[in-house]
Amino acid sequence: MAAITYLSLKDQLSSMLGADAVADLPQIDQDRIGIYINQAYRECYTPIDGKRPMWAEKKFNLSFAADQAGADLTHQITSVDKIPVLVGEGPLSPMTGPEAEIRARSLFSWDFRSPSGRGLNFPHYKDNEPEKGRPIWYYIDNRDHGTDLKVVNRFYLYPVPEQAYEVELYANIVPSDLSLDTDEPRIPADLVWDILYPIAQGKLLADPRYNGDNKEFIARMSDEARKRLRTLVSPQKHKGSLRLGKRVGW
Repeated sequence: MAAITYLSLKDQLSSMLGADAVADLPQIDQDRIGIYINQAYRECYTPIDGKRPMWAEKKFNLSFAADQAGADLTHQITSVDKIPVLVGEGPLSPMTGPEAEIRARSLFSWDFRSPSGRGLNFPHYKDNEPEKGRPIWYYIDNRDHGTDLKVVNRFYLYPVPEQAYEVELYANIVPSDLSLDTDEPRIPADLVWDILYPIAQGKLLADPRYNGDNKEFIARMSDEARKRLRTLVSPQKHKGSLRLGKRVGW
């Protein structure tokens, strides 16, 4: 079977605008065709219903030096899935965020009581320096540090590593845009024409240049492609332990 490339997708989609090939369209329409295809491609990895397929995950390894608490994740990563593992040590437990780290290294000091004896009592805590040692917890933060020009996911460990460590994790990713004519979309079982292409057709319906009378049919095919995408969430359908019952005998 011939490889399905970005160019072949553009050529097929351009027929909805009355062209035999994408090269026959004005540049602005060529750009729009590319946008619709890449929108559909990203939707295959980040479905609207939130049920991300397993093949949309990618394995990453992060290296931490001694006294390095955090590391930036690549821009492809939208969220970290499963349980990150400290290589050679074991799994890491999740923290809810930097506030949880502050609580973990804070000690109760005393209660403030109002002079009148009435009203609420307020506990007072003392914030200690971060602990150092073998990391036990992790959390991910993507708040702007004040100089960020784009959203950056950062992976933090606690306690702060006292030596070099490596973290292995699986993360949900957004694929890089198809840009070269020879680029091939990464879709399982090569179901590009069955899933990606109908979704791209549905997105092109919003284009002001399209004036076909089969919009309802295309929209229905696009919805069917999304349903088919949901069947590819996991390659393993049987889950859970296999239980064997006692055989009834004499």
